[in-house]
Amino acid sequence: MSSLFMSVLRQAIKTFDQSNKASFKANFALLKQLTEQLTFRDIQFQPQDFEASIKKRGRAPCTFVNIFETDYVSMSVFVMRDGYTMPLHDHPCMHGLLRGIYGKLRVQCYTKQPLKPNEPLYDPGAREVFVHAVEPKIVDTNTECAILTPVENNYHEITAIDGMAAFFDILSPPYDSEIPQYGSRRCHFWRTSGPQALKEVITNVSLLKKEIKKMPLIRLERTPAPISYYCDTAEPSEEVIQCTYLCFDEEYRST
Repeated sequence: MSSLFMSVLRQAIKTFDQSNKASFKANFALLKQLTEQLTFRDIQFQPQDFEASIKKRGRAPCTFVNIFETDYVSMSVFVMRDGYTMPLHDHPCMHGLLRGIYGKLRVQCYTKQPLKPNEPLYDPGAREVFVHAVEPKIVDTNTECAILTPVENNYHEITAIDGMAAFFDILSPPYDSEIPQYGSRRCHFWRTSGPQALKEVITNVSLLKKEIKKMPLIRLERTPAPISYYCDTAEPSEEVIQCTYLCFDEEYRST
């Protein structure tokens, strides 16, 4: 099994372990560096197993492969049919790295713009949020990871372009984990409503005066899960499973 994949697993556990908060920045930078070396061969991913089947009538446009999950970090692979867009969704108070391992992806991110002093990063009951669009990013095997943090790029949609594409995903904390004061992290879906007139959204003009000059605000409306978003599932290889068991065992012994 790839020693690089084991290094990514171990570094992810180290990075997001709360006992290592003081060195998070350096650990995250190293995790990004290691992840950007990862190829589909390192995780025993076989593109030819998906190329023909994902085009068949009745097959889901996206396949999910669960690789690894603890209370504070998860890893997975998503395989997407050519032209398919994973709908715009959020990542409540999470960090993430998206590594292209096959084909080419277009990632469109949005960053939330607080409109009030001391506005929380996340409101589980929000029906709308205001964001700035980030320049779309092309992600493939020759580019950097797409990155999200609790305060930047925390809403995104992903499109496979020029053929089938697959990406390796690291998220921390995972969906369904607890957010203090808010409860379980839930993935919500959104749609854009276009730039907004300033008088409709500004509650503190002085707070936003400089930001508004840079680019318009975009209003996102919360929507039900789109019917176009559904996934098949596939199992990782036996070698990958053995690696994750080893890392689980190492983590258990260290606690």
